[in-house]
Amino acid sequence: MSSNTTALPNSITASMETVTRDTTFEIFTIIQLTYGIPSTLLIIFFVFFLGFGKKYSNSFYRLVQFDLLVNLLTYLNSWFAVRIDKHPIVVPFLKALTYQFPGFLTWTRYFAYFFMHMQFLSAIALSLHRISSVFFHSQYEKMWNFCLIPFCLLCIFYCCLCNALIPGSITDVYIRNDTLMKTSYISVMVRAMNLTAIFSAIYFVLLILVGLTTSKVVTWKIQAASITNGGIGKKLNKIAATYGFIYSGILAWSLLNTFNSNFKFLPTFVTQISTNLLPFASDMMTLALPYILMIHDTNVKQDILGRVPVSRTNSRIVSSSFVISR
Repeated sequence: MSSNTTALPNSITASMETVTRDTTFEIFTIIQLTYGIPSTLLIIFFVFFLGFGKKYSNSFYRLVQFDLLVNLLTYLNSWFAVRIDKHPIVVPFLKALTYQFPGFLTWTRYFAYFFMHMQFLSAIALSLHRISSVFFHSQYEKMWNFCLIPFCLLCIFYCCLCNALIPGSITDVYIRNDTLMKTSYISVMVRAMNLTAIFSAIYFVLLILVGLTTSKVVTWKIQAASITNGGIGKKLNKIAATYGFIYSGILAWSLLNTFNSNFKFLPTFVTQISTNLLPFASDMMTLALPYILMIHDTNVKQDILGRVPVSRTNSRIVSSSFVISR
């Protein structure tokens, strides 16, 4: 009995200079640049803005700066890893870049997976900071200031270990006979997608648990301090639910793509739509933090938008609530 299953090739090599103009990609790129450029500038602004001012001296804001920097690097890397090579007009630039910095475009795909882990770590760190501020009220500030640099180094080490599970390069970009070439290693790519699905599931569960714990702990602190403001606890729960919804969607997307890469059950047009939506799903995570700061952090609202918080007590509590939504 014959089988209709076709074995995947070990690798696919093609010229990157033969890419053709695609109106869909051009429209998507214009949309992405429309919100991406101002959001990137906003992230850069907040990285420096939070470094000044007495009210931003808390170690919490150092972690926010770290998270903003991770998001900035993630977003910039995504353009080189999965976006601009689809546009013929950019190919000469990529070719010149490869001549000057051989291996740069190859490393961007490596860092795409690296920053996936780093984003989740920085998100968890924000919530853990708020929990520690409740249980170690008199020591948490000193503890986080002392551990901040070791923590960042440990995050880098952990991300490198996770990437070491990927058996080799996913893609190689190089110059051959004065032509910009790309070799994609299919088995490595499938392994990377499977690992991404596993890690996404683990991170999803951890972030939800930590997020809900943060909500309960902060609510408990409000009640223990006899602060009459039930709306804050409800708002925390609402943000936690929104946060869970966003990450559940991203998790579902990752798992769906993993299963489809192995079993090919989705129609071609659905797979294409999924591929087109990837940058938008990534941006939803990566670019949201500055806007969440301006919505939920009363210190930022007062300085940036000129809005005075209702009370200093609410300021301290609400400024921590955006962590769950991140």
